[in-house]
Amino acid sequence: MTRHPPAVAFVARSGTGKTTLLEKVIASGTRIAVVTRARPEHSLDSILSLWFNAMDLVLVEGDKTSALPKLEVYRASLESQHTTQDCVFPARLPKSPDRDTAKGRYGHAGNGVISSRTWKENMPLPHTGPPGASASAGSALIEPLRDPQGRQLDYLRLSVTDRCNLRCRYCMPTDGIPLVSHRDVLSFEELYRLTALFAGVGIRKIRLTGGEPLVRKGVLRFMARLAELPSRPEILLTTNGVLLADRLADLPAAGVRRVNLSLDSLDRDTYRHVTRRDELPRVRPLLDLIPAAGLALKINVVVIPGVNDDELPAFVELTRERDVTVRFIEPMPFVGSGERLARGITGDEIIERLRVRFELQESPNAAADVDDLYTIPGHRGRVGVIRGHSRTFCAGCSRLRLDARGRLRTCLYGATGADLGRLQREGARDDLLEQAIRTSVANRLLDGRAAERERTDRTFDSMAQIGG
Repeated sequence: MTRHPPAVAFVARSGTGKTTLLEKVIASGTRIAVVTRARPEHSLDSILSLWFNAMDLVLVEGDKTSALPKLEVYRASLESQHTTQDCVFPARLPKSPDRDTAKGRYGHAGNGVISSRTWKENMPLPHTGPPGASASAGSALIEPLRDPQGRQLDYLRLSVTDRCNLRCRYCMPTDGIPLVSHRDVLSFEELYRLTALFAGVGIRKIRLTGGEPLVRKGVLRFMARLAELPSRPEILLTTNGVLLADRLADLPAAGVRRVNLSLDSLDRDTYRHVTRRDELPRVRPLLDLIPAAGLALKINVVVIPGVNDDELPAFVELTRERDVTVRFIEPMPFVGSGERLARGITGDEIIERLRVRFELQESPNAAADVDDLYTIPGHRGRVGVIRGHSRTFCAGCSRLRLDARGRLRTCLYGATGADLGRLQREGARDDLLEQAIRTSVANRLLDGRAAERERTDRTFDSMAQIGG
């Protein structure tokens, strides 16, 4: 298979021209760039690795003097190993026909001029390697995010809105929650830049949440852009399903392969009581439509004693003929405005009640997963329990949360950490934003109980505000 190595453009270390060029490339949403900085602590071998694994273009901030000869040696080595065909490393990218100086509209490009009208045309053809092989994920430049306990964080829950079309009792008080003003919610361009930074430091799984993510116009196009990030992260969706049926056919094209459906009752009256909305007729068919669309399905059920706990067996029966996973979730204290649910139920109590009717057999699960899974003889699917309030999964937690304003949380029970949205709007460079992320991770506490003890504000936000 023919592989055309990307061009390498060296850009100035500073100046508005360089910044504009980088922002333009990042914001394009196409598979064209891996951006790095040639810092003193980074070896040329690391940059070479980026070059080899990139799609069309590597932008390197720094001096090209010592790098170009080594890149030529590397190119020759690739050819000798027959790993490339028609491999051409240009000493200079073609100059724009309307410019004859070495300084383009967007600043110096060490091996050619890249202007606003021609930088795409200057790129060689992309290589056609397998999905995932084009990322810089394996590069020596990337230092994975690890907290003080040694847990690697590779999962980002990204809230795109605090708006929701339901009013679930366990999520918000009767009068609703104060909504974030539209000017404070980050644009998709702003969210994309931050998400790209997370992907660049080792995030491999991105789950879009809300509120209800599908109420935000343009979210599917945004998801498709995220799926095309160089590291090819897995894109997941959590939704209440009210708006999903009309968009279901578009999810695969947006890069989504798995859906988590929040569904707390199979009974119309109970559903209306829990959600304060009468939407079950629109949601119930999704139990069959989602798998029929080729998407993996997990059904999340928040168990509320005296309200829907009598439906546990009915939900388990969904797994008999369907290859789905039903997960029962302990109710948590994230109602907002200081309001709390009157009663709770633990994961152990849920399992005890299920064992009365079903033969539960423990199923293997990854250390970073939050659910304890079980199979049942004669059932195609699985059931699970998420002990979010008991907090038994903290030891393997690999999650970060970013809300719609760009505020980072390293723990669901902790206070907000770095305000990345504010820093971004104040003009922070990528390296400063990355440092803010790493500082927040470095301050991550042992578990959810420790994080809760550290809070000075004892009022928990709604899950719609945090990002469910």
